[in-house]
Amino acid sequence: MRELWTRRRQGLGPVLRVAVIICMIAFTAVVVFAEVSSRGPGATAAARPEAPLSTSTSSVARPPFETCPPGADACVDTRLRISWLQHDGQITYGPVPVMPGTADTHGGEVTPQGFYRVQWKAVSLTSDEFDEPMPFAVFFAPGGVAFHEGSLTSSSHGCVHLSWADARYYFDHLQVGANVAVFGGQPPLS
Repeated sequence: MRELWTRRRQGLGPVLRVAVIICMIAFTAVVVFAEVSSRGPGATAAARPEAPLSTSTSSVARPPFETCPPGADACVDTRLRISWLQHDGQITYGPVPVMPGTADTHGGEVTPQGFYRVQWKAVSLTSDEFDEPMPFAVFFAPGGVAFHEGSLTSSSHGCVHLSWADARYYFDHLQVGANVAVFGGQPPLS
């Protein structure tokens, strides 16, 4: 039964990606239409510079800007399992895939939702509680919740797992005091 469920979930990956891309195209079309309509007849939309996308090799769809407060330096959407860095509401890196903590994790630690500040960082650390490595850890929420390199297929114990390259980038670019917004609700079970 578990094998059948795994096969069904794996088959949804491409379908879900296509659905996200279609939603993003529709959202962009609505925004452009609204912008052009607000200028009156005969007006054309001015070219708007796009925020630079990540240098990461991920193929994650770009989220709408309205999903994260402009004052946040790092954004995590736990439902979509993506994160990005931004400045004044403009994406500067990402979105990149992440794996947050979910209720099905051994111990059931869900990544907490809210607005936080980076408290401290450690290049190489091992969790005292779970005896697991936490490379490039950027701690932002109470209870030792951090961004760090980890599995993108297995849920964390509340932290936000990133790929090695993305964890290093976050470590290098998020300073102590940086604002982190975590939102999106409970992610789907792994």
